[in-house]
Amino acid sequence: MNFERIWERVKNNTEIRTFTELANLVGTTSQYVSRKKKEDDFLVIWAFAIARKYGLSTDWIMTGKGPKKLEELPQERRFDMLNEFEEWLSEEVRRNPERKIWFELHLLDSFQRFAEWKRKRDEEASGEDGSSKRKVA
Repeated sequence: MNFERIWERVKNNTEIRTFTELANLVGTTSQYVSRKKKEDDFLVIWAFAIARKYGLSTDWIMTGKGPKKLEELPQERRFDMLNEFEEWLSEEVRRNPERKIWFELHLLDSFQRFAEWKRKRDEEASGEDGSSKRKVA
């Protein structure tokens, strides 16, 4: 992560101008913010708090990529919880990319019906059905 780049996005797109203002918003001290700056570590939880207050995307704050404002994010899902879950999972994977594989394996293991649905869907998409797997002599 690059603290300075993230900090510039925050200052340019919010009313936050000082480490004291950031600290007050996220519930810490300006000294701790200064220490994290020296460590080049802008905490995701801070970005989340900023995003919630100012209607910004946590991903955009942290990376500068994707839609800047929450209202610009696709809202195609019928279940709001899935949007929140995806945001959380994105943060987890950003911190540790191996979490993506871990999550996929645990999801398929925990939700057997989903795993079966996914397998069938993938087979249909690749043009396979049970008969194409049989060998004909």
